[in-house]
Amino acid sequence: MTAPGALMAMPVLIVNMGGEMVYILAQRLQAQQIPSQKGQKVLCDVVRTMYYPRFIEELFKPQEIYSLQSTRQIFDRLAHSSIMRLNESSMGKLFDLMIMGFKLQLMTVTSPKDIVDVTMNHLDELRRLAGALSSSSL
Repeated sequence: MTAPGALMAMPVLIVNMGGEMVYILAQRLQAQQIPSQKGQKVLCDVVRTMYYPRFIEELFKPQEIYSLQSTRQIFDRLAHSSIMRLNESSMGKLFDLMIMGFKLQLMTVTSPKDIVDVTMNHLDELRRLAGALSSSSL
């Protein structure tokens, strides 16, 4: 039998791994010297898709935790929701980095509240990034 709280784990997982994905993509776009406007469009498209109301609505329905393969498919679709294209190897490396980043953060928590704090940090950073992207693209 599944613990009731486990049925609400997917939002925490997706929000945190999504935050990690955006951080990694931003770093890679900058390291590869992608023109600023194009990089901003990629990040904005990914964040917009990640927080599309229907997706969020489905995500917050009580449900079992997705398999690793199903979770990766979500992020494959999110990453490719922009003009950016990643080959299978690059997407695999991105997903591995996302997992490692979130695992590292989970290893540092000492209480359930800390998981909420990590999640809020990701949301605050994405909100800040989205605000900067939307104001610079106007």
